[in-house]
Amino acid sequence: MKIFSFVHCEALKVLRSSVFWIVVAAFATMPIMLGLVTYINAVDAGWVPYLTDLLGSITALLVIGFSFTACWVFGREYTDKTISELLVKPVSKLYVVLSKFIVIFLWDVLLAFFMFAVVFIMGILIGLNGGTGLLIMNSFLVFMGTSLLIMVVSTISALLANVSKGYLAPIGLAFLIVIISNVVAQAGLAAYFPWTIPALFISNVPLGFASIAILAITGITGFVGTVAWWRFAEQQ
Repeated sequence: MKIFSFVHCEALKVLRSSVFWIVVAAFATMPIMLGLVTYINAVDAGWVPYLTDLLGSITALLVIGFSFTACWVFGREYTDKTISELLVKPVSKLYVVLSKFIVIFLWDVLLAFFMFAVVFIMGILIGLNGGTGLLIMNSFLVFMGTSLLIMVVSTISALLANVSKGYLAPIGLAFLIVIISNVVAQAGLAAYFPWTIPALFISNVPLGFASIAILAITGITGFVGTVAWWRFAEQQ
């Protein structure tokens, strides 16, 4: 039961922060702008191209957004000067790290749900044609699967936030990753770069063993590295 109290505490930190609402607003604004600009005046626009284009385009936003949530939850402890209090408390540092990752996961899932809801509502308001329940559900499941893959690689941002003792470096890395991802995709190496693999998944490209292994190694490295860093910091 102790882990739940840690999660509750971390969740309150997020919900009471203005950053939470700023991120929510950003995740709502992007699909609205893309949807309006691209499809508001389109004649006989359909749900299939709308969902394919819009969900594919906002994948980059998910990379930046999920990297931000991961690095902010950890990095704020350094910028707010509360890290020393956490380290000296006689509590399991594993519980602290786990609770933070759980809150990051819940926050990201909420953002992904919210973003898809915005995309869906925008499609209804625009008046798209050819929408079926099966199409919407399939698109939703693929989008959520893509979101989960991005969450996995975002653990690296959490690790970098601890190593750099703040969240500016991970945020800068997230924007750099988006740029590098475009270059990697153009070179035909998207299946071997952790942050471009989710884009393949949302495009219905089957993921090979190498891609799955790269995702797993990246996620494990970020998580285990973060746990190890906190245990190292506790001993200093």
